[in-house]
Amino acid sequence: MTTGNALNGKPNAGNQHMRLDEGDAAPAATPVREPPLCKKRLFCVDLLRGIDIFFLLVVNYGLLLGGFFKVWPLTSTWAKVLWTHSYTAFQSEPGAVTTGFGFFDFAQPLFIFVTGVSASLAFSKFDSPNVFDAKAFWKRLACRTLMLWAVGSAIRGALTFKLFTGSGTQQNFCLYSDTLHTIAVAYFAASVGMLLRRAGLRAVLGFALVSVAAVVMFVYGDYSRHGNAARLIEEAVYSRIGGKAKDFCYLLTTFTWSGMGILASLMGDVLKSDRAPWRKAGIIAVCGAGALVSGWVLSFWVPPIRFVYTVSFVFETLGLSTLLLAALYVITDILGARRGTWVLILFGQCSMAAWVITQFFSSSLTDAANCFVRGIPRLIGTDAYQPIFVAVARAALLVWLLWQWRRLRSCRSAKQTLPSRL
Repeated sequence: MTTGNALNGKPNAGNQHMRLDEGDAAPAATPVREPPLCKKRLFCVDLLRGIDIFFLLVVNYGLLLGGFFKVWPLTSTWAKVLWTHSYTAFQSEPGAVTTGFGFFDFAQPLFIFVTGVSASLAFSKFDSPNVFDAKAFWKRLACRTLMLWAVGSAIRGALTFKLFTGSGTQQNFCLYSDTLHTIAVAYFAASVGMLLRRAGLRAVLGFALVSVAAVVMFVYGDYSRHGNAARLIEEAVYSRIGGKAKDFCYLLTTFTWSGMGILASLMGDVLKSDRAPWRKAGIIAVCGAGALVSGWVLSFWVPPIRFVYTVSFVFETLGLSTLLLAALYVITDILGARRGTWVLILFGQCSMAAWVITQFFSSSLTDAANCFVRGIPRLIGTDAYQPIFVAVARAALLVWLLWQWRRLRSCRSAKQTLPSRL
């Protein structure tokens, strides 16, 4: 028989057929650790990524190089330098040093910057004040890096089972010569760098990696087309495996891209911090201005060249990228001005799909667009403007494909989040 002391003033505590009332306390359960909550998605980051990929794939490769420049070619020197400087920079006599960069040259370092910022924001999915899901972090990092590397290698011809594709001075090392390889390096370095909890240590690491390549470039060789250290290293390495180096170098610049990704992740830390929004914008703007001025000062001794990512080019582009991020953060996330950005956000959220479509199915896109607009230029009395009509139709078709892709992903996500009911 249960005694009154055992019941402790709760007459129903010993009855297994009686539920505890509201006044009865249930035994304390073992606390369950919940996964860390992700930070709210920042509009400015998707928009900045969208601006970059839209400019590169639609404006530059599509509308301009594939359309308008075929009808009205770039004939003046200043126009070539302003738009595609990297393609004209090394077309001088061997040994000559060329400087500067155009709009097209800014696209890749901007994407590296966005990759570093995104790596910092994505780290919040695995980290919280009390929990770090190391297994999920390394699994996602490995999958993303390997995916970028595999797709980049396939674009460069790895499926031909040859180490080098192309001919002459434009040979591509299939395993490491694509923009996606560059993004994979920056993403991996920025993500691993997030394991350093102190921002100061990451800043030192980022500057150190950039400095390694800068010192090698400064001490060995010069900044000419065939005499720069980055190219000399690749010629020494590739000649041993039956290949040749090209203007755009990858081996030495691996240090540079890693450092850029880590430095960019610091701006992601600022965005996801608990500071006031205007204070965040001010910090990012000051950092951007400092980097831009540093790059400009360094350009007096080191010419800014994209093909080898000289230190002046790195800090000038990092500065411009950071200032652009600050401006978009103020406009879209603080002031809330987002009207008319639908297409850019579409490209920002489906950047990988856009890259794959334009790289693997470029000819199919052009042929389909040509079928849609064939004969339309004759309505104005000439076929001279056919490339422009094809370029516009190609861009519209790409937008439609990305829109369908995003709808498909949204439907799949909705099905996965629906509760299962029996």
